[in-house]
Amino acid sequence: MKTLTVTIDDALAAEVERFRQKAGYASTSDLIQVALRNMLIESRKRALEENLRRYLQNKQALAEAAADAESRMPLTAEALERVE
Repeated sequence: MKTLTVTIDDALAAEVERFRQKAGYASTSDLIQVALRNMLIESRKRALEENLRRYLQNKQALAEAAADAESRMPLTAEALERVE
């Protein structure tokens, strides 16, 4: 396990200590580990949601482009005969 040293102001340290006691964490270290882990999870979740949003937008744009292309290229029996 790696040790990190962090300097915070006294007011924030007091607030963290009150929260630690109220939330039932055994130590400030435990509280900070959980908080950092949750922060990283939320960051990954936001990145995944953004990637999904872009994917769905691209998928929709591709479907619209395919539909547009199909509407410009009639696939009737007559058109197929002309190709053959």
